[in-house]
Amino acid sequence: MDRAEGIKIGTISFGPLMLRADLLIFLLSAMIGYIVLMIKLRGSEAGGWIKDTYVNAVGIGFFLWKFSMLFFDPQAALSNPLSLLYFSGGQRGLGLGIIGGVAYLIYRSYRSRPYMIPLIKAAILAYGAVQAARFTMLFLWEGTMGWDNLLQALLSAALGIAAWLKFESPLRSYVPLALWYSLGSAIAPFLNENRHVVLVGFSLEQLFFVLVAVSLLFLDSLWNKR
Repeated sequence: MDRAEGIKIGTISFGPLMLRADLLIFLLSAMIGYIVLMIKLRGSEAGGWIKDTYVNAVGIGFFLWKFSMLFFDPQAALSNPLSLLYFSGGQRGLGLGIIGGVAYLIYRSYRSRPYMIPLIKAAILAYGAVQAARFTMLFLWEGTMGWDNLLQALLSAALGIAAWLKFESPLRSYVPLALWYSLGSAIAPFLNENRHVVLVGFSLEQLFFVLVAVSLLFLDSLWNKR
């Protein structure tokens, strides 16, 4: 699997067609996220705009992840263009894809400020649904090798359910949800012995969630002072 870029995730065959399992998991998870948004935003004034934004953000993220080899190793990619079809970008490519997708969301929310808060809520809801589906499928694929995936799936499902129930609540009520999710996401990878450690026992992904948790604590303290 691409977990810690150490274990290969393998392929799934559909007759003569061979498809990487991580690519199929990504597409199925993204589809589930869209279906969740479609149900929740039915009849909403901003529903169509948010769903279009979701599709575009996922497309940008997927493109940057799948073809990140062009950014990180252009010489190898250009010398063997077919490799772009069979290899994903690994953890670095995933990070690049997330940055690209989030940057697009920020751009869209800035251009349509009245829809900014509904977009943020919808993004948290979709993220929880997508990650819950993704980690569940990864756990089923890896079995007992991926207990951290099961924990991540449960955390993401809890985030998604809470975001669904609190959708009409003030945005501030989402801060504790995101905080606890970030802390859980920073702890869960310790169950994966093959994670790629970069600093004091933490992987890059764990450090990212620690940074998010600290930022949310700071944001919450600012809110409390108002």
